[in-house]
Amino acid sequence: MSEMLSKSDFDLPVPAGFTERVRRGVRRRRRLRVFAVVGCVLLGLAGISVAAWPEPRRAPVESPAPAVGEVAGFRIGYAPPGLRLDPQVSSSVHTVTENLLVNDGSEPGPGQASAVVTMRVFVKANGGNSLFITVLQPLGTTPRADRAAITRWLSAWSTIGMEQVGEFAVPTGTARLMRGQTTDGPKHQVLITTADGTVIDVGGNAELSAAELTSVATGLSRG
Repeated sequence: MSEMLSKSDFDLPVPAGFTERVRRGVRRRRRLRVFAVVGCVLLGLAGISVAAWPEPRRAPVESPAPAVGEVAGFRIGYAPPGLRLDPQVSSSVHTVTENLLVNDGSEPGPGQASAVVTMRVFVKANGGNSLFITVLQPLGTTPRADRAAITRWLSAWSTIGMEQVGEFAVPTGTARLMRGQTTDGPKHQVLITTADGTVIDVGGNAELSAAELTSVATGLSRG
């Protein structure tokens, strides 16, 4: 055909409502595009906020101070400056009677109450003894002397000639600050009683102050 066809030859009938549906579709697509853009912006802001938020600080893990030494299963955490621990350990078994530890070199006989006595000594730079930590643990009991009785007797023997001037709690139990009088002047001592009946005597020469002995007693813990 040499004659050009008119565009009107291809016009199709448009059903009623078709145009309105097309317009609604266009509006819906526009809204979706707006929501997508807003969502991306919000996600970006959230990422920036998370990145900018400081990481929670973690409390530093504190390691316990190195032990000065050990005695009968107890950790010695403190000793006054200028003192060093003698490497020797003294440990022996003794007979215990009412308010008395028998320390004459004899061993407990059958049917006698007894206790294990372990001692560590701290010495001064010149080699002289200064601080003593003695652990007295009830061992053999009798019908007349149970563990509680032996603990009372060991406490009484350890504080002969001393008066109590204070009481305080320590990691190993209950401590009593004792004071006595010597030819060198006032002398202090700390006596600890643990929950299982062990008696710990923290003492030394008159040069050691009550504050120093209290610090030693407070530094003791189960090994």
